[in-house]
Amino acid sequence: MKINPLFILPNLFTATSAFLGILSIIYASKGKIEFACWLVIIAMVLDGLDGRVARMTNTSSKFGIEFDSLCDVVAFGCAPAILLFFSIGQYYGRFGAMVSCLFVVFGAIRLARFNVTSSNESTKYFIGLPIPSAAIFVVTMLFLEHRYDIFSGYLAYLLVITFIVGILMVSNIRYPNFKHIKWNLSKFICLIIVLAITFVHPIESIFIGISLYILFGILRYFYILISKVFFKKTINS
Repeated sequence: MKINPLFILPNLFTATSAFLGILSIIYASKGKIEFACWLVIIAMVLDGLDGRVARMTNTSSKFGIEFDSLCDVVAFGCAPAILLFFSIGQYYGRFGAMVSCLFVVFGAIRLARFNVTSSNESTKYFIGLPIPSAAIFVVTMLFLEHRYDIFSGYLAYLLVITFIVGILMVSNIRYPNFKHIKWNLSKFICLIIVLAITFVHPIESIFIGISLYILFGILRYFYILISKVFFKKTINS
């Protein structure tokens, strides 16, 4: 049986993201936190490309989907969790270890659920916060703390926030996947401005952007929930 040689391309991107995840863990263990954070961010870029390359080359496969999920556990589950533990968690004993471990477990559950429901659910939204988004939030938060010490005195709260982000991965809160955006000139200009700002302040911009993305899902969820409750009350009255 002949195999399309282009089949290797998307899987190469996927394998490289896992490779960078392991490197991130190694550098985190050596105390090179900022470099380890950058490796996870680069891994996210590669993870975003593998699916697009697969669709462009018509090489999508069941193997690619499963391989991508396994690599995501490494790059966006284990790597951020180890980074969190070496940066903050180790100073809080069992609580720090627990948060780091649960982040990986919740991420794995999120990926497993995605694999078994993606063919049945609407492609406009993710159910639960995607694990790459959760990972990038954690590593950019750690990067800012390591460089600017802006959370000094509140490190325990960062563990709590990470735990909440882990819960969001296995929640039923929907997050847009941006695959069906209809581009026009205004959106294109906004994208250029965002990219320009990101070029000047990359980590800060990514952290703010991903924080707004996370908050959007939460606020949207409660808005819909409150609207349903109010609508039912109106009918009953």
